[in-house]
Amino acid sequence: MEHIKAVYLPAELSDYEGHPLINALPPINSPEQTAKLLRRKPEIRAEEVALPAHIRRHAMLRIMDGFLYPTKAHLQLEQTISSMIRQGYLSRNIANKGYQETLNRTRNMPLQTIARNAGNEALVSSVIGCSGAGKTTAVEAILAGYPQTIIHPEYQHVQLVWLKVESPHDASVKSLCINFFRALDVALDNDGEYEKQYVRSRSNVDMLLGDFARVAALHSIGLLVIDEIQHLDRSKSGVSEKILRFFVQLTNTIKLPILFVGTPKAYELFSPSMRSARRASQFGSINWSRFNTASRAGKNSEWDRFFDQLWSLQWFKSPQPMTGNIRSLFWDYSQGIAHVAVTLFYLCQTRAVTIGREIIDKKLVDIVFNEELHMIKPMIRALQSGREEEIQKYADLEIPRSNLIQNSIVKSSSVEKLESQPTISREGSKFDQLVNMLEQMGVGSDIAPTVAEQAVEELPNGTLFDLVAHIRHLEEKEPLIREKKKSKVVKLTPKYVENDLRLMVNSKGGSYKTMKTEGVILHLTDYL
Repeated sequence: MEHIKAVYLPAELSDYEGHPLINALPPINSPEQTAKLLRRKPEIRAEEVALPAHIRRHAMLRIMDGFLYPTKAHLQLEQTISSMIRQGYLSRNIANKGYQETLNRTRNMPLQTIARNAGNEALVSSVIGCSGAGKTTAVEAILAGYPQTIIHPEYQHVQLVWLKVESPHDASVKSLCINFFRALDVALDNDGEYEKQYVRSRSNVDMLLGDFARVAALHSIGLLVIDEIQHLDRSKSGVSEKILRFFVQLTNTIKLPILFVGTPKAYELFSPSMRSARRASQFGSINWSRFNTASRAGKNSEWDRFFDQLWSLQWFKSPQPMTGNIRSLFWDYSQGIAHVAVTLFYLCQTRAVTIGREIIDKKLVDIVFNEELHMIKPMIRALQSGREEEIQKYADLEIPRSNLIQNSIVKSSSVEKLESQPTISREGSKFDQLVNMLEQMGVGSDIAPTVAEQAVEELPNGTLFDLVAHIRHLEEKEPLIREKKKSKVVKLTPKYVENDLRLMVNSKGGSYKTMKTEGVILHLTDYL
């Protein structure tokens, strides 16, 4: 991997002046610059359209790998990552003599206790969404806008701006550390030296985590991305909780920002303790939702813009025009999951050119979906039903409503900021105003009415601020642990038959002589 030499740009904020690790980063992007940076649309060359179908299919593969349409969620995520990296570097100034003290603090990190430090938890955030929604693709696209490795010759320092590590499938600490050192070696072009140095047969868990922390501090990692965080929940021996505590300790001790990325199943990892849930959302946890029903119906919605761009990627000799029916059809079959929509469109197009009928209609989409996407058909059917009990059978599909209430509605500073919201409508009913508030706070338009209705029913005479505070109180409630009812012990009455062996017991408790007298026991000598 290419390592670039640091070029220090003028600080954009006075807070960032004199911080080499920050000033060596690219400029802070505006939303327009972010959209331009992330947008990817493959090229369709005129000469390719005339090629035979079996060759055109290869060109169409660009749809799968080369298409990305940035949405509001992408812009929010880019701002979150940009802020986390810079905030994490504020207290790690390699130009400051006190920087060495930060490194010294990692030498004997006490893994059993966590020193709470006000403000440090703001360095932890999360991106949670259904499989195929594009979370990891979005994170990787944003990180690609930063050089991963920067060399500072003046300070004899190698800065690692970001590092992405995948959670191990076996949820073990050792596997996580191995993944970390391997990713580090790849990023630094280190020929596996860190893995060879630290991952040994005699290395115990505490040693590995200590080495993890020291190396992370040594290379000034700006952002640690832990992908597929839901894998940790497979541990049943407290390992996942230990890993979470270790990650939080990294933010407290060396101010290392951490971004968790995972499916809705990750909420099972955070939910046992509301403290853990808050740690994963203090910097603005992002619910990476699929395109919802409202987006499908609205004019010029994100789904409309996304699918219009996708539909334009046709290698047909006569491109097929867009219709409202086609857009709705693809939403129904993809249920707003970006990856499913892209895959279905690619497969439909390849099927159309193969059979020589370059038209995508309902009949073709039906056939392709049922034949080539049959593996995900039960999941799509569950989403189409709209029944939460069906959706929750597939843990990677949708964020449960209860978790949306706990993790999305109320962030630590949301209530305090409400008074400064200039765009809140003061017209209409209290219910409508509350729904409007919730949507501005980041709650999906399909969830906000349900949450508002529940709050109004439970607090009918409350003001808007009382209702928001009441919703916040939902977050504070610990889940009730219901005691399991003990099953009643039913005493069985035995039934005996004639000459039952269980009854052949004499007054002294013996049974051999009684059985012998009754002729049940045979004498072998009689048969020899």
